Amino acid sequence: MVVVPIVSGDIDSLVMCKILNNERQEQHPIFIDFGQISNEEEWEACRNVFKRCNLPPPEKIDLRGYCRSIESDVNGDCKASYINAFLPGRNLMSLMAAASYAYQREIKIIAIALLSDESHLFPDQTEEFLVNANFAINSAFGDRITILTPLINFAKSDIMNIAKWYGLPIEETLCCHPGRNGVCKNCTARKATVGPLTMD
Repeated sequence: MVVVPIVSGDIDSLVMCKILNNERQEQHPIFIDFGQISNEEEWEACRNVFKRCNLPPPEKIDLRGYCRSIESDVNGDCKASYINAFLPGRNLMSLMAAASYAYQREIKIIAIALLSDESHLFPDQTEEFLVNANFAINSAFGDRITILTPLINFAKSDIMNIAKWYGLPIEETLCCHPGRNGVCKNCTARKATVGPLTMD
């Protein structure tokens, strides 16, 4: 099976690709630069952890104009809020970019590291969203492209346990919008993900 996984500098996509790798799936990972203020730090973290884990190197897709046009704290000051961190349409754009990349290479499967519905924070992280997005993508391309979600039955705590079990470099991942090192005391998302790390 050949897969185009959507990856970033965070632990979720790293775990997803490690699972796919262990299943001996051929991967062509893509990193999507939306113009978020941490884009360079996130890209560097992504490349470094994938190299360290012997995973295929990701290819960057440049969509930097998106954050310039859509208001969100992803491209401004981080207020450590789930609401302010919502970038409308991000996951749909990610899936469309992955599908386009796959379509040109005659690949029929794309993958995204979404967790269980109970873990979702935004409307574009649910199974309902995935079903509707898959219909839209197949209609747009006139082809059958499957959206794979290897982590859909897992909560964040499960991802951390899997990462530790694999011995993945959790401390080298990045999910901070401003790209700061360590963990901000107010960032609920990062604290919930990597509690043992040193706080700023």
